[in-house]
Amino acid sequence: METVPPQTAQVALDDVTKEYDLGGTVRALDGVDLTLEPDSYTAVMGPSGSGKSTLLNLVGALDTPTSGGVFVAGEEVSALSERDRARLRGTEVGFIFQTFNLMPRLTAVENTALPLVFAGWSPDRRRDRAADLLSRVGLGDRLDHQPNQLSGGQRQRVAIARALAADPSLVLADEPTGNVDTDTGADIMRLLDDLQADGNTVLLVTHERRIATHADRIVHLRDGQIERIEEP
Repeated sequence: METVPPQTAQVALDDVTKEYDLGGTVRALDGVDLTLEPDSYTAVMGPSGSGKSTLLNLVGALDTPTSGGVFVAGEEVSALSERDRARLRGTEVGFIFQTFNLMPRLTAVENTALPLVFAGWSPDRRRDRAADLLSRVGLGDRLDHQPNQLSGGQRQRVAIARALAADPSLVLADEPTGNVDTDTGADIMRLLDDLQADGNTVLLVTHERRIATHADRIVHLRDGQIERIEEP
């Protein structure tokens, strides 16, 4: 089904299976082939237990497949050491989570700059980069606010800014509008649309069709397999 070579694709899954031992073998993904070309915008939909989160974890180099190959930016994830997988996550992948995952005692600018701490940036350079990103997502006047001083939509904007801190080529969004109201969700999706237009590859997991239709194609998962691929 997929013909783009793994070395030239942003992401490529080649006959990927992932099994878990939960008192018995559970096959979360079963022989999945999928390619994400650079600058593409893909949504993944499917019922609970279909394998969406497992797929995202594999693409984000948070996990490795039981069999098959997962390639991110031309590197095979399972062939990398844990240190090199961490490097790949830190340089190539930006994560946006439904629950924001912000550090409660840090300000917006400090939360945004966290990936740059691990990347070894100087404090002044980190703050300048984080402030610029927060301004980009409409929070230039909230730099020194802590998460409990921000609305849900503002916290998600901080999470988006943090995901972009290291200028990743791949942005992974796990139900990014799940904890915000409809109007704020529309704003969040406009930001994701802009990210893809600026040259990022975006992979979005969602239960909502109206969110999925922002993407160029929708991958429908069921029982760990790709049921169909739709181009809305």
